[in-house]
Amino acid sequence: MGLVKKDDAKTEEADAPEDPPIVKKLKEIDDKYLELEREYEKEVAKLEAEFRAKQQPHLEERKKILTVAEGDGPKTGTPALSSFWLKALQNHPAFGESDTIQEWDGPVLEYLVDIETSNHDNDDTKKGFKLVFHFSENPYFTNTELFKEYYTEEMNPYNGELVVKEIKASNIEWKAGKDVTVEKVAKKVKGGGAKKAKQKKEKEEARPSFFRDF
Repeated sequence: MGLVKKDDAKTEEADAPEDPPIVKKLKEIDDKYLELEREYEKEVAKLEAEFRAKQQPHLEERKKILTVAEGDGPKTGTPALSSFWLKALQNHPAFGESDTIQEWDGPVLEYLVDIETSNHDNDDTKKGFKLVFHFSENPYFTNTELFKEYYTEEMNPYNGELVVKEIKASNIEWKAGKDVTVEKVAKKVKGGGAKKAKQKKEKEEARPSFFRDF
């Protein structure tokens, strides 16, 4: 099967048989229903934005409590309760039910201070959202923030189907030898003999990681 050209699609649409009266009537009803659905979605979006603003002080209070370091406590992103965000992500359906977070990601996520989320358009949440991961100083990378933006579009207004049109993300500035998205494996040396055996070489190979999505 080949791709259908735009002009061909228009021709096929023009050649399509006319809808019977009952189908036309049903489409008119659907359009009226959809108009009310759009109005409802706008009101819900306003309500969500209002309550997000009310919730923000509580999120700030949580962050303040978690980031208070006492004495010689652990040097992590949440010293008051180590692994807070690591456990939160592992228990989240989007991450915990998949292999997104690997064993080698854990030590890096220990330095996660906070996660923020925001919509690209508070009046139309179907346009996508942005996630910002805040990190404390750590031995893995120099970034203090990592972001990921999802740009989405509604494909079918009648069933609410969304598709991701574009994803933007930070470039991670890994410190030397600290990139957890790769692993070192022995590189085969051609030939044999004791001399060749001593010439062991290593190469980096990609491996699954939470940070590979950035």
